[in-house]
Amino acid sequence: MKRALTAILSLFSVAQLWAAAPEKLTPENTKIRKVDQNVEVSFDVTVDKLKPNYKVVISPVLYNGTNRQALDETVVTGKRRSLYETRNRETADKGTAIARKELPATIRYRAIVPYRDWMSSVSLAVGQTVTGCCSEETRADRILAADKLLYYEIDPAFGTVPLEYQLTELEKYSLENPFLHPVEDYPNRYDILFNERDKGTSVVQFKVGSHMIDMNIPGNKELLNAVGKAFRLILDDPNASLKQIVIAGYASPEGSLAFNTALAQKRAESFKNYLQHNLDMPQDDKLFELYNGREDWDGLRRLVAASDMEYRQEVLDIIDSYTIEQEERKTKLKQLAEGKPYAYMLDSFYPSLRNAGYLQVYYDIDRTASIATAVTDENGRTTWIDPDSPENIGVTLINKAMKHMTAGDYETALKELETQRDNPAAQNYIGVCFMMKGDYDQAETFLRKAEKMETNTHRSTSNISAKPNGSNSKVHPNRKYRPRHRQ
Repeated sequence: MKRALTAILSLFSVAQLWAAAPEKLTPENTKIRKVDQNVEVSFDVTVDKLKPNYKVVISPVLYNGTNRQALDETVVTGKRRSLYETRNRETADKGTAIARKELPATIRYRAIVPYRDWMSSVSLAVGQTVTGCCSEETRADRILAADKLLYYEIDPAFGTVPLEYQLTELEKYSLENPFLHPVEDYPNRYDILFNERDKGTSVVQFKVGSHMIDMNIPGNKELLNAVGKAFRLILDDPNASLKQIVIAGYASPEGSLAFNTALAQKRAESFKNYLQHNLDMPQDDKLFELYNGREDWDGLRRLVAASDMEYRQEVLDIIDSYTIEQEERKTKLKQLAEGKPYAYMLDSFYPSLRNAGYLQVYYDIDRTASIATAVTDENGRTTWIDPDSPENIGVTLINKAMKHMTAGDYETALKELETQRDNPAAQNYIGVCFMMKGDYDQAETFLRKAEKMETNTHRSTSNISAKPNGSNSKVHPNRKYRPRHRQ
């Protein structure tokens, strides 16, 4: 009878354990992702039921075939159990203690482990061990994720060279000729015109007292030919336009100020008239911006300062002591050292100051249009294509997005791409952006969408593999779409 009673009590204890055990803990919001050279695992566990004297040990593990990586365990204990283990110094099972009144409760789990080569594709399982007052139950592992891709090797459809565009003939020519500027430089025209003439302008020379263009003066013919070629390049480029022509007229500081002021104005106007009537350019007066520089004292001072002439400092002091309206400046220079420094300047410096001044030509290029319409093949040949054709629509937008991607600005790139919902290349690049941000779940969604769209159109845009490519992997092109101009 006693033996039978013992058996009944034992059966009662097991039944009590099962009855008292908590409901099966179901992890939710599972996330597995590669972050730099680590793998981050996180999930939530909701506890609906837990007896005060019970505990549950949650044991996650990553695996791929025979490769396994155990993650940190987390322990959930009832309040009474927690106090008991604390009194008995059972500190190995540190975790979360939950009182009955706190139920239901959510436990947030997060673990980070170093990335290994075999983790390019992983599965995640979670086991549970339930311990009561006199018994223990180990539950079967629950699979939270199977064959999860942690990294992608991606070859986007459109290349990563939008910033390495081909210069147009006009842009190449502007690098060789200081007077030719992109319109972006125009706000600095005054500073260039008066302070950096040798860097951003070209000069037409005149005979003393004359305002007539003379081709026999050395340098004049070459300059005017260069200006004519610049105008032709602008007119021949369907995406280019002539924006502004700036001319400053000057005279050398000899003779009266009134005479030189009138002469400087006539020289600027003469230069303008020559360009309008002798070169192939739009006949529009609004294109011209004329300055009367009167006497070129600034030019003279720069020449003196850069020279090793006698009485150099004395000459500079005189120039700096008077304004252009004060004729005393000329008198003082002529009197200095019995006129020897003045004679030297008259012979060495003044001839270069007898000019119409300084020419600046500003052009603009519609780079947005040109990016969409210029394609360069493997042999370096450029072809103009229809930007509105089904094959090429969205090229401009993708190239703009690529500019932001190469700069690490993925949020701006996503905004550029999100309107192209039917473009597989755009969907591919959205996936790339999320990948670079470390959001591999989103990356996989868009990459597989791009892959499916490409399959339907018999094209290859997105390549997804389980082969790790390193945290510093770059986006590599597999097509030769290159924008012709800057973005």
